[in-house]
Amino acid sequence: MPGPRPDPGKRQAPVLALARVLPMPVPGILPPALPGRPTRRLTVVTANLCYGGLDPETGDDLPLEATVGALRRARPHAVLLQEVGAAGNPSGLWRRLRRIANALGMEPAVLGPSAAIRSELGNHTAILVAAGRGLRVTDQWPPPSPAGPRVPWCRAEVTVPGLAGPLHLYSAHLSARSPSARVHAAELIASYAAGHAGHVVAGGDWTTTRAPGPGPAQIAALPAAVRASRCRQGPDGAWAPRYDVDAPFAAAGLADLAACHDPAGLAATTRDGARADRCYATPALAGVLAACQDLVTGSDHRAVAVTFDLTGLQETTR
Repeated sequence: MPGPRPDPGKRQAPVLALARVLPMPVPGILPPALPGRPTRRLTVVTANLCYGGLDPETGDDLPLEATVGALRRARPHAVLLQEVGAAGNPSGLWRRLRRIANALGMEPAVLGPSAAIRSELGNHTAILVAAGRGLRVTDQWPPPSPAGPRVPWCRAEVTVPGLAGPLHLYSAHLSARSPSARVHAAELIASYAAGHAGHVVAGGDWTTTRAPGPGPAQIAALPAAVRASRCRQGPDGAWAPRYDVDAPFAAAGLADLAACHDPAGLAATTRDGARADRCYATPALAGVLAACQDLVTGSDHRAVAVTFDLTGLQETTR
């Protein structure tokens, strides 16, 4: 029997609150995959929530609701999250992550540690997977504290129906302050990725941009602390963007998927003119990239959605 009609004059409950009571599958999410049914098109989205998706002035969830809506429309199989937080309330962190996962019809695969200098910011990474569509988590990293290191990324190993070999997913959020810390983290992730059997998608907020970056006028408008961290000054005193985070991935054979999709269309994903949000993948996946799209969300970052046509993937581990 259908329920009562909503009163159009009243503001409806947020999608995150509804997600706790709605039966599965969630509207807008593809129906569960049949056992053994291969996945034809695989979509992975990376999204920075911006301090957990809370409005800094009012503390409400409206930015997060907008981000969740954008993610649902992308119909992802996996979501790589950055800046997962619960307004400085560590005891509410898992509840908040599960609210997001439930709203997307997904399950948390891993919640990374907070690597922020001020840990109360709740600057966590996380990975969600669509278990109802056949994806299965077989490993996760790092282990919980105190056994695990406090690093700015997390990893999940999953199996995907129809995909030969495991898929290793990384969600990263590199340092906003230290150029050397960013390069160090990128080198470690790229090194681990190069050693995996199977396939890799490493996405996140890498903080610095890729070429072409912000121009002189945009760099001049940056706050001094941001300019010093994300740009370098030449002998002539001119400032230029830092591109050093890309080098370890190129050396490891991982491709920037936006550059593969449209080298001329590398739009900024942040308000300061940087393409900080990127996805890298191993060659076999990069070779079957079907789409790469930037998504407008409720965050100060655009999300990036990448879709692979697995029907064109050869039987290979790389």
